[in-house]
Amino acid sequence: MYAVIDIGSNTMRLVLYRLVDGEPRQMLNSKQAAGLAGYIDREQRLSHRGIQKAIEVLRRFRLTLDSVGAERMFVFATASLRNVVNTQEVVQAIRDACGLEVRVLTGREEALLDYHGALRALNVRDGLMVDIGGGSTELVRFRDGRAQDTCSLPMGSLNLYNRFVRDVVPTPEELKKIRAYAASLLRDADFPLEEASFLYGVGGTCRAGCALSDELFDEQAGYAGFSCQRLKKFRRLLKEDRRRLISAMIKAAPDRLHTLMPGLAILEAVAARFDCACFAASPYGVREGYLLHMLEGETGHA
Repeated sequence: MYAVIDIGSNTMRLVLYRLVDGEPRQMLNSKQAAGLAGYIDREQRLSHRGIQKAIEVLRRFRLTLDSVGAERMFVFATASLRNVVNTQEVVQAIRDACGLEVRVLTGREEALLDYHGALRALNVRDGLMVDIGGGSTELVRFRDGRAQDTCSLPMGSLNLYNRFVRDVVPTPEELKKIRAYAASLLRDADFPLEEASFLYGVGGTCRAGCALSDELFDEQAGYAGFSCQRLKKFRRLLKEDRRRLISAMIKAAPDRLHTLMPGLAILEAVAARFDCACFAASPYGVREGYLLHMLEGETGHA
């Protein structure tokens, strides 16, 4: 059994896997909402309270790991520690308090590992992959089943919520500002502007978007997704039937009530920028990609 701990900007997650015919199969998935992006101060430092919050969660994860006896343990962080100026201080504090070695992924590494993990469920060979995290968004353009271009942008569902939203769920005007900001970052990104009819989503925001769509429109599409035009319907519902939308979000993704609409605003901006027609989500992503990458590095194969 292998353990992967993902220190994200919004949530921290411990997943236990077994390899079955070379493919990772989840045995346990434990998620804790830490909201580390909310503990970043004006100097872009993760505060002492934020560091202690991460340590508290990791200690609980460590207790679980000590009880199950995982064969190997891999710990990584994404924008949660990549986008702060005191990264090494945080990594050292975690090492001292929990005995865990944390690898902080670069934006390009995260994007490629997203693709490496999502590839297990990818049934198209050309398109655009997006991973909307709490503190960053990764893009990967793939052709003929191979990653071609990558990009990591400093916008995520939680940091844009913290920046633009005053209450729990954004107002239509706040969501408009989020979309405009996301669109401006996409315009300035060092990423080829090519149409991609197929948009493939990785991560909790994208999966929650599928669950919300099924709940709102009484469907059972699951991760097979929906037309990208539906993203506009979510936004219109926020203005025209806010009560219905919030009720559906509570049923579909209660732990993402505050971050789901900011995340979907990013998704809509991506779909508009690259003229995407269809959207689907992957059950796999950076955690599976990281596990397989590490095992391949040790043995030469997964």
